[in-house]
Amino acid sequence: MTPEFGRLLYLLAATRKARQIVEFGTSFGISTIHLAAALRDNGGGKLITTEYEASKAERARKNLDAAGLLDLVEIRVGNALETLRTGIDDPIDLVLLDGPKDLYLPLLRLLESRLAPGALIAADNAKDIEGPMAGYLAYVREPRNGYLSVHLPVDHGNELSLRLTRG
Repeated sequence: MTPEFGRLLYLLAATRKARQIVEFGTSFGISTIHLAAALRDNGGGKLITTEYEASKAERARKNLDAAGLLDLVEIRVGNALETLRTGIDDPIDLVLLDGPKDLYLPLLRLLESRLAPGALIAADNAKDIEGPMAGYLAYVREPRNGYLSVHLPVDHGNELSLRLTRG
């Protein structure tokens, strides 16, 4: 992740006044730090992040602790289709999808009923409309599915979508 994309994530969360954020693909926690910093500056909230690899999750935990933001973050380890299935009670204001691309659409569909109206969904590395992103991009770009979506030429290409309706 570039510093530019990190600033964009912070701006999205701060502008949305996010109180609940879900992140798919914690890795070492760099994007998590940007999102958690926005939560802190918004007055608090919760970031639920999920990482498949336990060693990466532990490294992210250390990075978040060093940044003084661990108290705002819940790190879940395992398959995101399982770790994000339950335990999210408040409406979700922002979602960052930054893991295996073939899981973006199933994860969005899993979280959809818990998205707040006006929720933002940022999908990283979303420029490949012919590969594993094709189904996801077709879904969020179809207005009948309740999204307004735009491609952002930041980093490796990203898709930013606004949830217009509640499922």
